[in-house]
Amino acid sequence: MNDETIRGQDEALASIHAALTTGHVGHAYLFHGPAGVGKTRAALWFARALLCESPGPGHTPCDRCPACVAALALRHPDLELLVPLPTFRTEGRTDRQAEEARSETRARIRERYAREPWFVPVFSRPVVHSVEDLARAKEFLSLTAQREGGWKVLVVKGAEAMTGPAAHAFLKILEEPQPNRLLLLGARQRRALLATIASRCLPVRFRPLPAATIAAALTDGYRIPAATARLAAATAQGSLTRAVAPFLTPMDAPGKEAPDAADFGRLRDAAIDLFVHPKTSAVLGPLRRARLERDRGRFLTAIALATHYYRDVIRVRVQGEAAEPAHLDLKREIAADARALPLEDRKSVV
Repeated sequence: MNDETIRGQDEALASIHAALTTGHVGHAYLFHGPAGVGKTRAALWFARALLCESPGPGHTPCDRCPACVAALALRHPDLELLVPLPTFRTEGRTDRQAEEARSETRARIRERYAREPWFVPVFSRPVVHSVEDLARAKEFLSLTAQREGGWKVLVVKGAEAMTGPAAHAFLKILEEPQPNRLLLLGARQRRALLATIASRCLPVRFRPLPAATIAAALTDGYRIPAATARLAAATAQGSLTRAVAPFLTPMDAPGKEAPDAADFGRLRDAAIDLFVHPKTSAVLGPLRRARLERDRGRFLTAIALATHYYRDVIRVRVQGEAAEPAHLDLKREIAADARALPLEDRKSVV
């Protein structure tokens, strides 16, 4: 696979290659695994391989023919990327205005996916696939392919975000397969989908990314300083989306100032003050100063940073100086806390 942004997923990519080389391409696949590990990129690569006019060995896309160029730009008429979006229904906004906002955001996402290798869409509000989105997807699949006998590929990112009516509408699409129509669903967990949907898809597992891969993506794709990238990657549980979210302005809140490495540092300091070495029993003030009381994403990031501080302390207590903490700049503080940590000597246990 020549898309360098898909790393650490040899097992999943082998399944895709096997389908292409044997010609046994299923009707629907479920790519499941943590957010931001390459599921959508792999699905788009799979689509290009099927749409390519001059495929290479193993039916890999050439990325040079008109079909590949159009697919890379997400402008191919036989490729549709469905991304979950907020409803944009706020006070004072009509349904028409909300739908226009969704359409504009959908267009921006496609543009950025096409030109930014490490792009991850982040929102401040919950996202959904609406029943109207699935109706458009069904219409797309019903149209004739550009090439006679060619494929039409629907990629559904964040399939677990389907509303109840949307999930049942998608189930009807699955129950009525059409020739040369491929459905590629991405989800964090198989059990997050209707069992009837998951059971009709071939599962392909995507694993958490190594911290080094995430750190490289943060420095190369987002110009985040190496030390900050290393800490964010270590606390991201293998998810690029989780790692990069603290540094991005949500797409549904364009007026917000983009956070930076300094802001991430202040967030880490707040996490230590609140959850590791509290300076006061009152928490509301520190929560407000760190902008945590109304920002669920920042709060969860702070929890992860504090949790990994405790993890660093335990690792240093058990492994000694050989342990390299995620909070490398707090190595002295971690060592002091590790020395104070009571640890039963296994040799004394009868």
